[in-house]
Amino acid sequence: MHKRKKAAAGMVLAYLILSAGIWLFIDSYSSFRRRMTGEDTAPAGLTLNAGSASVSVLSSGAEIDLSPFAPESRLYCAAYILAPDELRAASLVISLCSRF
Repeated sequence: MHKRKKAAAGMVLAYLILSAGIWLFIDSYSSFRRRMTGEDTAPAGLTLNAGSASVSVLSSGAEIDLSPFAPESRLYCAAYILAPDELRAASLVISLCSRF
């Protein structure tokens, strides 16, 4: 039992280190680019439109069609079930805060 807790704690620590490292890399690259070129760009961004989402990371962007994830589709249920708990909790908090 003690080995499982130790392994789980190690995985959580590794996840936090990797997540923080990736974010620090993106942030430092954005800061370096801002100093070199003078343009003020955000490290990462998300813009939601009606039926699509625009994701940008370090001034590279992608357009994602969200119509397959409409609440009427079957894929919506599967995406919700397969989503991590953190994402579901964050979406619940955002939906509750957007009502006010």
